[in-house]
Amino acid sequence: MRLNKPIGIYLLMWPMLWAFWVSANGQPNIFYLLLFMIGAVLTRSAGCVINDYFDRDIDSKVERTKERMLVSGKVSSNEATIIFIALISLCILLLLMIGADILIYALISFCLLVIYPISKRVIKIPQLILGIAFGSSIPMVYIVQMGEVDTSCILLYLATISWAISYDTYYAIADKQDDIKIGNKSSAILFGNNDIHAPYWLQMLTITLLIIVGLINNLNLIFYVALFLATLICIYQKILVSSRKPYQCISAFENNNYFGLIIFFGLLLSYLYE
Repeated sequence: MRLNKPIGIYLLMWPMLWAFWVSANGQPNIFYLLLFMIGAVLTRSAGCVINDYFDRDIDSKVERTKERMLVSGKVSSNEATIIFIALISLCILLLLMIGADILIYALISFCLLVIYPISKRVIKIPQLILGIAFGSSIPMVYIVQMGEVDTSCILLYLATISWAISYDTYYAIADKQDDIKIGNKSSAILFGNNDIHAPYWLQMLTITLLIIVGLINNLNLIFYVALFLATLICIYQKILVSSRKPYQCISAFENNNYFGLIIFFGLLLSYLYE
C-alpha cells in the first residue's frame, strides 16, 4: 500500500481539493470532503497493490523496485489479492455514502486503476492513463456539489492530466534504461531526447489552464501569485532533472507535492479574501 511513501496520496488529493474549492466557491461540503479524502487514501493504496501485483515479474529486473514486497516474497500474490479486494470494498462503502450519482465515474476510475499497470506493456504513453485516473475525482466532486459538470471542471481535469504526465515522466526518467531493456513503455522513452523539455511544457500547459479557471471564476490576485510561485517550482524541477540522475528525477517528481500545495493555498486564500 506504500503508506510510508504518501507522495502518491498527495498528488491524487491536490486536484480533488482544487475541484472542491472551485466548484463550491470556497465553501465545500465538509462531509463530502472528508469522504473523498479517505477515498483518495484507499484508492491510491489499492492502485499500489494492483500495480505491484501485475509488475511482480518486471520489478525484479529493475534496480529501484527489486526490493518491493511481492518481489522479495514478504507478501504473497494471494495476500496482495485479498488486500486489494478489501480496499476496493471499502471504496464501495464510501461510494454508497456519497451517492449513486457518481457511480459511472467511479466505475471508470476503477477500470483505469486496473488498466494502468497493464498499459505500460501496450501504450506508448501510459502516463496518459495515469493522468485520466488521477483526475477522475474532479467530475465526481462537481456532481456531488453542483449536480453537473461545467467548463471549470473540464479545464481542471485537463490541467490534472497534463500535470500527471509531466511529473510521472520525471519519475519514468529514473527507470528509463531499465524500461528500455525489459520492453516497458513510458513517456520518458516516447519523448526521447526531449524527456526533460516536454514535461516542463506540459506543466506550462497546466498553469495556462489554471489561469483560465481563475479568470472564469473571478479569482483575485492571490491565486495568480500562487501560479507564479508554482511556475518557479516547475523551473526548479527542470533544472533538477537536467543531469538525468535517477535520485534527482525522483526528487523532481516528489517536488510536485509543493506545486499542488501552493495552488491549493492560492485557491483557499483567494476565496477567503475575495
